Amino acid sequence: MDTGTALLGVLLAQSAGNGAFWSLLVIGLILVGAGAIYDRHRRQKKQADLDRLLDRDPRLDHTVIPCGLRNDELAWWCQGLPAGDRNNGVRYAVEGPMRVDLGPGMPDELNVAAFQWWWEEERRDNNRRNRGIGGFGPRTSSGMSLGGSSSTMGRRRYVEQKTPAAVVKLPVTVDNRVIIRPESLFGRAGITRGGHQFESAEFNRRFRVEAMEQHLALALIDANFQQLMVENFPDQTVEIFGSLLLVAGTPTHRDDSLTGTIGLLPAARQDAHRILRAVPPAYWRAVGALNRGR
Repeated sequence: MDTGTALLGVLLAQSAGNGAFWSLLVIGLILVGAGAIYDRHRRQKKQADLDRLLDRDPRLDHTVIPCGLRNDELAWWCQGLPAGDRNNGVRYAVEGPMRVDLGPGMPDELNVAAFQWWWEEERRDNNRRNRGIGGFGPRTSSGMSLGGSSSTMGRRRYVEQKTPAAVVKLPVTVDNRVIIRPESLFGRAGITRGGHQFESAEFNRRFRVEAMEQHLALALIDANFQQLMVENFPDQTVEIFGSLLLVAGTPTHRDDSLTGTIGLLPAARQDAHRILRAVPPAYWRAVGALNRGR
């Protein structure tokens, strides 16, 4: 028996003798059990609310592939949905048609899906133990440094992030991406501001616009669109690329009769519908969608 095992045995025997060990064990088991019960209740509540949402709107369906796209396809097509460092995916997705008037020659109903998008970001806890001479690297038994930075030796872990999102299946394929993101704090202060600039100083301060073709960005983001974004969607990302319009971020409102994320799904669809209606006819003409015929 090694020294560590023997010492552990002594400690356990002492703890068991005075009852502290068994008390801690019982408390731990109670906490684990309570956590499992709470998680199960929360999942059941969300599922019940999701079923209630689907029953309330018969045109809505549950799906695992919003607008026909798998997780990897969503992450590839939509820059507004972070792929993360390990896993990502869709939860609580619903979709169904919504009426919208986009102009002559365009369908009057489009498929709109809402869901929770999640992804995992890598974190490293700095390991400050076993530093060598000058604080760099572990030492040998003789005291010599083995080199290497301790910043690369931290424990790796993954933190889950999530955001509500909605995607609209467009009746046209757009080859040139336009994405409107909330500006960073430094950008809002004017330190690192970039992207395309527009006539509204407030819009420029709040948003960063990236576009492959500037004339498409100008056609999309007219004065009315800028005002709509500033007044109603200051914390959301809007992206048009391929056959999708994406709106990602916390919606402007929620359904308080539904729990947590489920209460955000109707609002996410409504926000996407509202933004889609604000797209100027000039943009659809620029991408060749209007007067194309059905």
